[in-house]
Amino acid sequence: MANEVLTEIKAAEEKARETRRVAAQAAKDALKLAEQENSEIKDKELTAARKAALQQVDAAEQAARQELDAQQQQRMQQCEGLKTQAEKNLSKAAEVCLERILK
Repeated sequence: MANEVLTEIKAAEEKARETRRVAAQAAKDALKLAEQENSEIKDKELTAARKAALQQVDAAEQAARQELDAQQQQRMQQCEGLKTQAEKNLSKAAEVCLERILK
């Protein structure tokens, strides 16, 4: 009877070791799966963040381009104004020179 009890104890211990081993393996597998899922989520979030950042950069570039175009247009108008004024001044100067020459 003592041998039977010892045999049952050894069997129970062996079963407990096997249960622990299976549980440990299941935990490792679950951890590995969680790491893979986290990696996929991280990749998706990084992709979304990169896309959002690129959109912001594109929007900023577009705004800067529009601002530069507006400044260029303003400068072109100023140049045209200066050109017109210079032409008027040149005409007046030519008239004054002609008057002095003819006097």
